[in-house]
Amino acid sequence: KRSTITMETRACQNCKNDFTIEPDDFSFYEKIGVPAPTFCPECRMVRRMCWRNVRSLYKRECGLCKKSLISMYSTGHSAPVFCTDCFAGDGWNQYATGKDVDYSISFFQQVRELFEVAPRSFAYHTGSLINSEYTNYSADNKNAYLSYSVIGCEDVMYSDSIDKSKNTLDCSSVQKLDSCYSNVDCEGNYNSRYMVNSQNCIDSYFLYDCANCQDCALSWNLRNQRFVFKNQKLTKEEYENAVLELKLTSSTGVEKTKKIFDSMLKEDAVHRYAQIINSPDVTGDHISNSRNIVYGFDVHNCENIKYASRVLLNTKDSYDLQGLAQGELIYEAVAASFGTYNDHFCYITLGSKDCEYSLILRNCSDCFGCVGLTNAKYCILNKQYEKDEYFAEVKKIKKHMMDMPFIDVVGRKYFYGEFFPHEFSPFAYNETTALDNFPIKEEEAKGKGFNWKEREKREYTMTLLSKDLPDDIYAVEDSITAETIACPNDGNTLFQCTVAYKIHPNELQFYKQKGIPLPRYCPNCRHYARLGYKNSMRLYTRTCSNGCGTQFQTTYAPDRPEKVYCETCYQKEVL
Repeated sequence: KRSTITMETRACQNCKNDFTIEPDDFSFYEKIGVPAPTFCPECRMVRRMCWRNVRSLYKRECGLCKKSLISMYSTGHSAPVFCTDCFAGDGWNQYATGKDVDYSISFFQQVRELFEVAPRSFAYHTGSLINSEYTNYSADNKNAYLSYSVIGCEDVMYSDSIDKSKNTLDCSSVQKLDSCYSNVDCEGNYNSRYMVNSQNCIDSYFLYDCANCQDCALSWNLRNQRFVFKNQKLTKEEYENAVLELKLTSSTGVEKTKKIFDSMLKEDAVHRYAQIINSPDVTGDHISNSRNIVYGFDVHNCENIKYASRVLLNTKDSYDLQGLAQGELIYEAVAASFGTYNDHFCYITLGSKDCEYSLILRNCSDCFGCVGLTNAKYCILNKQYEKDEYFAEVKKIKKHMMDMPFIDVVGRKYFYGEFFPHEFSPFAYNETTALDNFPIKEEEAKGKGFNWKEREKREYTMTLLSKDLPDDIYAVEDSITAETIACPNDGNTLFQCTVAYKIHPNELQFYKQKGIPLPRYCPNCRHYARLGYKNSMRLYTRTCSNGCGTQFQTTYAPDRPEKVYCETCYQKEVL
């Protein structure tokens, strides 16, 4: 037992940096019966992110009914993909790919071989989806279009990590928005645009870290204010005239105002060391209504979570998560959600329990090294076992995994207790959220053993350059929806640029109703521009910029120019 050890420092076998395993960590590993990791927390996070492709979609056809699909698996991925109806239907035998365990080769390799042939659902869709086929990691949505990691939304477009919102476009990491545009890390806003880290604001523009404000613009650190412009209180008439002078119905007006806003963030605004709301005993960023969270990012309504990102809906007592909702006792998992319990080293398991090293399971229990099963129990490599036989075989497999680890292309060893290797992922590094949060270039990615994919060449007949779009939204004619517009980034792989884009009729209606100019870049490039307002998922030790001497853990690197305050100084400063 490790309970008597205060802590242990190990060298990460990937980056070679030291990392610490605390007594509580050992207690958790003992509780779920797994060995301590050999990768550091950040390398484990990147490894999981290499398995989470939410935005790169491809045309495929269903392996059974041949219906055309938009799938997260490219045509280069050999395993068949099924549409929702076929995957849930009885037109195929989910055990047909089952096989015996081969103790002469690595078990990891055997799971890899199974994953390359076993059918799976074309995308991650669950719950009720109405007119929302152009989404991924999508649950209970209506009229969602080109939106990703989206839950309980209606009439949303070009957004990601968005929950319980409606009539909203081009937003990232937001909840409970209505009629908003270009919000990042916001909650509860209405009819507001170009907002960052703001909550419960109405009819406002270009706000940073504001709450409960109405009719405010180009301001920062406001609370319960109205008719404030550049942090100056104005009369209603003065405020309306000031906003009119910005000319926010034109692209040139928005770009000019955006430059002012970006300068304001660096030079004037006070930055709270972390966006933490109603959450005691936490470290990380963008955490709300939670407790006992360590190294967490975008965690909401959870408890006892460590090393995790995008976790919500009462998840608890879990470590090393990438995208999780309603789970418990989960470890090293990607999208193990909606009632999943005690799953370890899994990828997309819904409503499953006591499963390990499995991929794309629904309502399964006691499965080890399985792929694409539904309502299955006591299975190994998609082969059915009797209960006692199953547990005896699993025990034997775990010993085999320790005795014969998988060794990847750069020499990293994978024993029982490590998540799947990077090279097993069906996605390239630049197709996944790894690129979003830990951006690197192709040469570096390949040197680290990551997959990299050249973008599929698509031939477009461009009918309009974005620079030739009408400047003001009210000069735009409905015929614009027939145009194929060239994106200025012209296929830049770091932005996953789509080269061309179109204006959807519903999108145009939204812009005209709200007075928002047409976008000048494709949706993917706009996504990466929004990421510029989010910090990396790294924590640094920094001292309060107000001179009080307090040190804290923050996502603001010490060499960044912003004024970053501790909690006490921040609370004294906000208006």
